[in-house]
Amino acid sequence: MSVPRGACSLRASPALWGRRDARTPEDARSLPMVPHCRRRSAGLSFPDRPSSCRTGAAMVFLHALQGIFGLLLIVSLGYMLARKGWFSPETQILLPRLVTSVALPPYLFYTIIHSFGRDDLVHLLYGSLFPLLSILLTFAVALLVARIARVERRHLGLFCTSFATSNTVFIGLPVNLALFGESAAPYVLLYFFANTTFFWTIGNYAVSHDNEELRGHDSVLDNVRHVFSPPMLGFLAGAALTLLDFRLPGFLQDVARYLGNLTTPLALIFIGVCLWKMDLRHLRLSRDLVLALLGKMVACPLILAGMLHFVELPELMEKVFIIQSGLPCMMQISILSAYYKTDAEFGALMVSLSTLISAVTIPVAMTLLSL
Repeated sequence: MSVPRGACSLRASPALWGRRDARTPEDARSLPMVPHCRRRSAGLSFPDRPSSCRTGAAMVFLHALQGIFGLLLIVSLGYMLARKGWFSPETQILLPRLVTSVALPPYLFYTIIHSFGRDDLVHLLYGSLFPLLSILLTFAVALLVARIARVERRHLGLFCTSFATSNTVFIGLPVNLALFGESAAPYVLLYFFANTTFFWTIGNYAVSHDNEELRGHDSVLDNVRHVFSPPMLGFLAGAALTLLDFRLPGFLQDVARYLGNLTTPLALIFIGVCLWKMDLRHLRLSRDLVLALLGKMVACPLILAGMLHFVELPELMEKVFIIQSGLPCMMQISILSAYYKTDAEFGALMVSLSTLISAVTIPVAMTLLSL
């Protein structure tokens, strides 16, 4: 899965961020625009247009449902293929390895070099501090909840990382573009930058230490290796080339894009395989799973909204950050849990159930914000 070209590009000057003319006409035509409305535009109120607002809200609601059900269809495909016996035990081990070591590094690399210019990346380092702080605070709250509720140690890191991180691009980008238009793209990417940095450093480290064999027996070198995983190295390589303003030959960029495009379908198919292995007919929601879902879909946006009371940010940025924080957890959660041989079932359920629940929570939030 690659970030849509034009829709995410920050090649425009940072001075234009938030302005509707910050994209070229060609970029604007490439965006999946959905009619949206707000109470204010340029400081003026428009109380006499309730019918257009209702129409725009309905279209926003339907657009959100389409994106979410598209993900669930691919999960269903993986479930059906597993049911027909397509995946041997060896294949089930291979899938998370392919995603983590082969698809994700070029995906993150390509995303960085095609979403940001050199100056934009420097500005993002500062602009992403607030969402990064909110994610860190949410992770700390998750740790506190886990200790009070005595969450099982075998998925403690998975619980906290699922609680704090979001699917900020594949779901977050189209959702925010549908609600707020292309002027929301820079703020989406601010949250993406913070979310990705946290996930592949602290989150990756926490999930890896759910494995009892790794916990307490790691050397310093092992801990460094867990932080600087293949996906994180791809992310850093993209950032380094962008800061150096170095452009790879076109054919190498195509290779990175082709491999990166494997990320989403392989991850979703793997989630479907995990769900089939669980035998959903006898599925019982554990207390830990319910707590993690409540934290992801309810507590996370509430924590961020509370933090916004202590800072003064542009109104559009605040709304985008709240939407981003309440999105389903990252699909890579299930991949990491399988890769490190921890509680893969918990990871697959967190992704699938949070995505399913978001079919209600995201359209409702988008509709309320578009009224």
